[in-house]
Formats: sequence, C-alpha cells, structure tokens
Amino acid sequence: MDHGFLQILLTVLIVMDPIGIIPYFLALTDSMDKKARNSVIVKSILFAALVLGVFLVGGKFILDFFAIKPGAFYISGGVLFFLIAFEMIYSKPRTTRVPPSAEEESPGTFVALFPLAIPMIAGPGLLTVIMTYVSSGDSWLYSVLLLLPALIIGLACMFAVLRASTFIHRILGVMGIFVMEKIMGLILSGFAVQLIYNGLVSLGIVGP
Repeated sequence: MDHGFLQILLTVLIVMDPIGIIPYFLALTDSMDKKARNSVIVKSILFAALVLGVFLVGGKFILDFFAIKPGAFYISGGVLFFLIAFEMIYSKPRTTRVPPSAEEESPGTFVALFPLAIPMIAGPGLLTVIMTYVSSGDSWLYSVLLLLPALIIGLACMFAVLRASTFIHRILGVMGIFVMEKIMGLILSGFAVQLIYNGLVSLGIVGP
C-alpha cells in the first residue's frame, strides 16, 4: 500500500477521532431509542460526506481563487492541528449550541447535522486536511484519488464506531477512551509541528 495513502488515512482517522466522539454522541442521543439513534448516525455520515465532497472537489480552486500559497496553508493548518491536539491532550470540552426552535421541530435531523456532522465529523481539522493535501501535490487528480478512499474509510470507521458506541463505551470505559484520545493527540501534535516546518520551508523562510 502506498506510503502517502497510509499517511493520509492515519491523519484522517486521528483528526476525525471516532473514539473521542463517543461520549458526546451518547450524550446527544441519550433520550432516543435505538431506531432513532441509528437514523441519526446515517444522516450525520451522509451530511458529513456531502460537506467533505464539496471541499475535496473545490478545495484547490478555493485556494487558487484567494491566491493562498500552499506554504501559508500548511502553517495555518499546522496551527489548527496543534490546537486540536492540545484539546485532545488536555480534554477541553467540545462546546456546541443547538437552537431550541430547530431542536423542537426535528431533533434527530438537526442533531445529525449539527453538531455531529458539522463540526464533529466534518470539522475544521478534517477540512484543513483536505485543503492541505489537495494543494500539496503537483497533480490535483492524484491528490483527490488518494484522499477519496481515505475519507470513505474514515467515514466507514466513524459509522461502525457510532453504531457500536454503547458497547465500546462499556468495554473501554471512561479511562480507556481518555487514554486513547491522549495518544492520538500526541501523534497529531507532532504532525502539526512538521506541517508548520514544511510551510516555512515552502515559503523560503527557513532552509530545508
């Protein structure tokens, strides 16, 4: 398997953080029965896939339109990844606010769209991963072909984890999820620093 694909896949899985979402998902769907909860999972994955697809196809054109150099985006992405890693390591709560009127009209659909699909699954970090990789290679099509299966696998893993969330939470417990999130946060922090360094090199600020 291509090393570049493995790196992209691991980055997608770490930033997506399926295990870390479990406590929030269970809290948001606590009052729902199994059928309603499964419906929320399917809708959230579909909503997230739509958002990710838009950025996958149009990400490079967005950067070109605003004349943003890849090196600049590497640095901004690295800073964002480092902040996400910091939250994972120090367990900063993910704050979300659901408008009462929308929640009363269609709670399942609205929870699936916000906050599950956006920003928990297709959040700023994952969108930055897409924008970074589509702007980094010489071939836009090659970057898309590497990213597409990685995103599909990531969404499939998210779907499987959310479907088994109650079981996983029972097996791992709070401490198990806590430890796994810290490990993923440490890995992501190293990737963030490397991305910032690559951006500085790309812009000619530091030597390779």
